[in-house]
Amino acid sequence: MRDSSKTMYLGVDGGGTKTEYLLINGRGTIAAHVKTETSHHLQRGVVGAVSIIRNGIEQACRSASVTINDIDYAFLGLPGFGESLRDAAQLEELISDFLTSGFRCGNDVEAGWAGSLACKPGINLVCGTGAIGYGKDKSGTAARSSGWGHFCGDEGSAFWLGKKVIELFSKQADYRMEKTAIYEIVRTTLGIKREFDLIDYVHNELKLERDKIAKLALIMFDAAQQCDRHALKAYKQVAYECSLTVKSILSQLRFESEDEVVVSYSGGVFKSGDLVLEPLRAYLEEDHVVLRKPVLDPVTGAALYAVLLSSPDHVYPVEVLEALQEQRRQGFLDHPQWVQ
Repeated sequence: MRDSSKTMYLGVDGGGTKTEYLLINGRGTIAAHVKTETSHHLQRGVVGAVSIIRNGIEQACRSASVTINDIDYAFLGLPGFGESLRDAAQLEELISDFLTSGFRCGNDVEAGWAGSLACKPGINLVCGTGAIGYGKDKSGTAARSSGWGHFCGDEGSAFWLGKKVIELFSKQADYRMEKTAIYEIVRTTLGIKREFDLIDYVHNELKLERDKIAKLALIMFDAAQQCDRHALKAYKQVAYECSLTVKSILSQLRFESEDEVVVSYSGGVFKSGDLVLEPLRAYLEEDHVVLRKPVLDPVTGAALYAVLLSSPDHVYPVEVLEALQEQRRQGFLDHPQWVQ
């Protein structure tokens, strides 16, 4: 057998705003952590997305002083993967041209699940630029819910919150609603002097781009911190949408009736903390679930998942998880190298 310190595993976590890459060895020691722009094929095209992914992997390998051929196994959690069978097949074919040792692609929600639950049974909610849920039961059966994209759904996502900011400002600007804190926060944050300047800002500054509109969710958080009732209501709606996703997955999987189902979470919207978590607990009170903080972040979960998938019996050494947790506590993942 090869020395575990010589084996190399890659985790990739894609999203609507960014893509992260993590190289670890068979002992769980982090060798490189790199971040690039989004690899969503609906935003960049299939060929463009693969080019971004390859560039990120090559940079991670250079940082770790290894080559792509040194990677023993990789798991790539890619945004939108699997929603179009044609696009999924093309992505896999193009990636196989340079990741020759072994890899599996999945939706980025799998990376969130793998990180939040350390690849154990349960449900993971993702509320980042988009919104989706994914779970696995003890038999390995998987199910997902939500994740229909910003035009068809993604309720509770950062994009959804950003769009809600625009809606609230426009309604308050023309007296359809009483002005609250969010009105002045939008004007100050975006530098809007004339109310109709919002239209120019959305079209020419944000260019109607999904990830840029998602960043307006930070304004909603600021308004909620000032107890703006509309912002607080928006976060309660986020929690409600998340509860529907959990209930949907529970209905599709088999969990032992006497066991509490672990529900964890990842994505920037959950950085709002109890604004979402407190009402979510209330909505799920009768569903025999327990909300728990993520064990790992998604990109680390993707790397751990690569270790598990490469194992003949689909288990990972517990010391790998412990090493990753310790490095997370020490802040090894706090400052990834950005690749343009």
